[in-house]
Formats: sequence, structure tokens, C-alpha cells
Amino acid sequence: MVNLPFSYDKIAAGGSILGREAELDFVAELLDKGNRSLAVYGGPRSGKETLVTEALERWREKHKNLILCRIDLFNVRSYEAFAALWRESMRTCAHEVNRHALLPFDIAIDEIPDERIFDLPGVIASESAAPMIIWFKEFQNLLAVEGDSFRLEQLDKTWSRQRGVTYIFTGSCVNAMKSIFEDRKCFYGMSRTLELVPPDRRLICEYIRQTFLEFGRVIEMEEAMAIHEISGGNMWYVKQLCSFCYAMPAGYVNRKIVNQARDTLLALHVPRFKAVVFDLTANQVNLLHAVVDGVRKFTSSEMMERYRLNSSANVTRVKEALQKKEVITFDAEENARIIDPLFEYWLRNYYFI
Repeated sequence: MVNLPFSYDKIAAGGSILGREAELDFVAELLDKGNRSLAVYGGPRSGKETLVTEALERWREKHKNLILCRIDLFNVRSYEAFAALWRESMRTCAHEVNRHALLPFDIAIDEIPDERIFDLPGVIASESAAPMIIWFKEFQNLLAVEGDSFRLEQLDKTWSRQRGVTYIFTGSCVNAMKSIFEDRKCFYGMSRTLELVPPDRRLICEYIRQTFLEFGRVIEMEEAMAIHEISGGNMWYVKQLCSFCYAMPAGYVNRKIVNQARDTLLALHVPRFKAVVFDLTANQVNLLHAVVDGVRKFTSSEMMERYRLNSSANVTRVKEALQKKEVITFDAEENARIIDPLFEYWLRNYYFI
């Protein structure tokens, strides 16, 4: 197999993970404590799966008998679908444990009523005497499952009393995950939260420079910084840009090549960005413009007039709508940012001009 640089079609592993040692140490420390769970959230392709996969691989080296159950909720939209997926996942885990057990145990999973099926991880962990980790992907999709007969608070109550089980919740919808773990404080007593941010700019630029050098190409730091600016530090976009630069038959990666790579990258993603904008109202576009311009106080008279935001009540409604659509998010100081950095770059340089 040809070894190509800047692979972006699969998750990074081992030595190819950049600038995540602090986060990996955080996860390792949490797992070592036992019975502590973790919620990891960040925008799409921000490194959640890479981080969790690497942390679990490192932890598995010390815990060979680890039971790992991965549950992807991406296409789950009803309680019935969730319950069926959960039963099947528990059946798979129990079967895997019994395959290696000296004394197999038997659980009649199909005979357990719905109100008790979420107790199963504790039973399996107890019977197997092995640490169990359940990793949910796109956990925020359970918000669409909630109804009169099912609430996330019920899962919190059940899972928080289990022993020998650690839950890892990951999700690409930043605001929905914040709603669960910060606003509603579900799983508050059993979980820590970790919101992923891009690695340090200097690390990214040095990675770009050194990787090109290893493959016989030269790029100056100024061009590496231009790649960082376009990508916003998102490593998926960084690697796409760099791979497009590498594909051009030139030993020296100058600004013209970087710009050509940028145009190729945008050609791939702009249809998605246009679909986002088409789905916005005029007021939502106006507030998005204010976010791009770095406005912090949207409800000041000057800003409401400049961006045609009408009233403070309207600003509140528009902010909530953009958060629900996962276009913008707010930090603890209520500073707004656009979740997708390449979308922000396109808005700043091509749409709002």
C-alpha cells in the first residue's frame, strides 16, 4: 500500500494524533478512577472519535479483559428503535463475554421488560467481573426519542447506580449536547464533560511544514499559517487542503498552490454551505453576519440598527433558532462562534462581501 501524507478518510491513530495529549491524559485519568463517565462534544470531524478510540486503545493495554460496547445512535429516531438497538447491543456484549469466560452465564435478554433493560450493563459487568465501557456515538439523538414514557433523566437514575460500568457519550451537535449535560444537567453526578477545540496553531503549522518536508516538498511557515486560517484549525480540513496541495506537481508549495487547493476545498463544501444559508430567514442571516463581524452585544441599539435585528426579543428568538440548527454556539461568557470554521471562512470571504 502506498503511504500518502495527509490522509483524511480515516481517523488518526497513535503517533499521527496531533496536539491531544492533554485530552488523552484527562480521559485516561477519568477511566482509571472507574465508575466515572465522560461526555465529549465538538462539531462534525473535530476529532471526537480519534480521541476516544486512542484513549480506549491505551487503556485496553492495561485492562485486557475490557468489555467495550459501541452504540451508534445516528439513525435512531424513536424509542422502539433505541430499545431494539440497545437489546441487540447487550446481547452482543453478553455473547462476547461468554466466548472467553471459563464459566459462561445466561441472561434471557428478550424476556426482560422494557423498564428493566437499561439495568443490563451492571448485570453483565457483575457477572463477568470485568470493566465495561459503553460508548454512544451521536448521543444527542436521544432528544428526539424523549416522550411521555421516556426521559433521559430515567437513564441517569438507572446508569448512575451501576458499578463497573463507564459510559462515554459523544455527539456532533454541540448545542444539543450542551443542552443535555450543561443545561438539564443529565448524568451530572456521574459524568465529566469535554468540549474539543482545535489544537494549538503552532503545532498545526509545524505539522504541515514537517510532513511536507518528509515527503520531499517545501512549504514556508507563512503558507502553513494560511492553511490554518482557511481551515480554522480543524484537522479534517487541514489535511484536505494539504492533500490537494501535495497532489499538485510542484516541489515548492507557494501561495498560488495554497489558493488553488482552497478553491478545490470550497468547491467540495460550498453546496453544503449554500443549503445551510437557504434554510435561514433574513433575520437569521443578519445575526450570522454580526457573528462573523465579531459582534458581542447583539441587543445594543447600534447593533440592532446596523444589522436590522429589530428588537431584543427578536434577537433572542434568532439566537435560539441558529443554535437549534447547530450553526452557532456560545461559550460560558456568551461569546458567539460559528461551529464550522470553513463555513465561517466562506461567509467572511465570499458571502458577506
